[in-house]
Amino acid sequence: MMDAPARLWTPAHPAFVSLLNALAAETDPVYIVGGVVRDVLLGRSAGVNDLDVIVAHAANFVARRVADRLGWAYYPLDADRDVARLIFTASKIPLVCDIAAMRGGDLTTDLQARDFTVNAMALRWRRGAAGDLVDLAGGQADLTARRLRRVTPWGLAEDPVRLVRAVRLAVQLAFTIETETQQQILRISDTIRLASPERVRDELWKMLATAAPDRALELLRAYGLLRPLLPEVADMEGVAQSAPHDADVYQHTLRAVRYARQLYDWLQGETTLDKTAAGAEIAAGLTLYLPRLRQLLAVTTAAERRALDWLVWLALWHDVGKPATRTAEHLADGAIRYRFLEHEVVGARMAGQRLDALKFSRVETVFVQAVIRAHMRPHLLHASFGRAALSRRACYRFFRDSANRTGDALIGVMTVLLALADYQAIYAVSPPPDWSDYVQHMGQLLAYGLAPGGLEEVRAPLVDGHTLMAYFDLPPGRQVGLLLEQLREAQASGEITSPEEGLALAAQLLAQDVLPSAGGA
Repeated sequence: MMDAPARLWTPAHPAFVSLLNALAAETDPVYIVGGVVRDVLLGRSAGVNDLDVIVAHAANFVARRVADRLGWAYYPLDADRDVARLIFTASKIPLVCDIAAMRGGDLTTDLQARDFTVNAMALRWRRGAAGDLVDLAGGQADLTARRLRRVTPWGLAEDPVRLVRAVRLAVQLAFTIETETQQQILRISDTIRLASPERVRDELWKMLATAAPDRALELLRAYGLLRPLLPEVADMEGVAQSAPHDADVYQHTLRAVRYARQLYDWLQGETTLDKTAAGAEIAAGLTLYLPRLRQLLAVTTAAERRALDWLVWLALWHDVGKPATRTAEHLADGAIRYRFLEHEVVGARMAGQRLDALKFSRVETVFVQAVIRAHMRPHLLHASFGRAALSRRACYRFFRDSANRTGDALIGVMTVLLALADYQAIYAVSPPPDWSDYVQHMGQLLAYGLAPGGLEEVRAPLVDGHTLMAYFDLPPGRQVGLLLEQLREAQASGEITSPEEGLALAAQLLAQDVLPSAGGA
């Protein structure tokens, strides 16, 4: 074992410092290991909220004693491997610390059992700071070379999830995967089928949350991991499309994923969109809605995953139904026109099956399916209205048909954001044709769905069913339901603005006999 001196490092959050000091008082030695050590050496450890710590033995016993003393929540993660998790919730962002007993009972064995050399380093904690660096596998040299290298050949074979992690880290850190590590991933890529779906899900989620999710997908494909992981996505490769598409379904999807990530970064406030003409147009047209968008998209779907975090996943899955629905029409000039009728319906079903297999929650699966089913609607509205503004009635129908059970605008808003990425990805040129008009139409949908005078107003109808039945002496039934829907559309379009106008329109509709009678209900 060779100990190399490292600059002293102390976590920014004082609760972590207190925890590590308390652990060191209970047992010695205490080592910080894993990704935090890597990030400290890379100079990117600011804002750390997740630590991995190893102790010589009795990790759960020590963790419980320290948790009770400091007020952290304690969870025994793995009794067989002696791993515990402590969570500190009295901060803006919860702090997490996993404490494990050294594998094999000593530091050397533990570090040699890790996945990649850059993750197989340890910092010893003492006297209020992490000081001595232990690097047995050459992790520092690999950091300098920006190289991802396996610690041992059996490390990847023993845990197939590490194959996906290799891709995720290569993209996240902008590293190159070392040749022998690449070759082993290619040889054993199919073993990823043996990994637990929950662990695969978590790695895929982190991978698609990187700054270049399209590159991550391409690396999965290059290393033989895409088909065993996401066969529906792999099936899109080579599926030709007709104009205005210039790329096959897979390449189009990669573009959509890239544009979705750019939009995500802008919505997060992490970057601007003014680097391209297409992006500048989005910023100019939609900046007005940013505060309300951020508020709405911050809603959590499950397990701290927010609605906004799904944007890249939606781009990945939006056209997954195309290979199964493609038909070819041979034209008189010898050309072929491809059609994908109801691909959004088939794609929603396929995406749902895959998300279920990956053990996402039912709420998340239904959410993704709803957006995929609706993703063609913004394109059709744009084509129908041309350069004219969308009507309030059309906006109302869009949000009505895409609303989730709570009736809010979330599904419709996510569909609009997906449509912005999808429309750009159709064309090789940027900005795409009619882009200014398209962005204006998407802005009009957002304005309606987010503004107090739009969807929120229609959710409070001017006339309700009880009023209709009492005023016109109507029995409950389909006739009342259809009449209410006509009144909602009229309210949405601004044709009626008061209960009196609503009742007058209802009387007119009943007199015109355009609704089924009570007997036909």
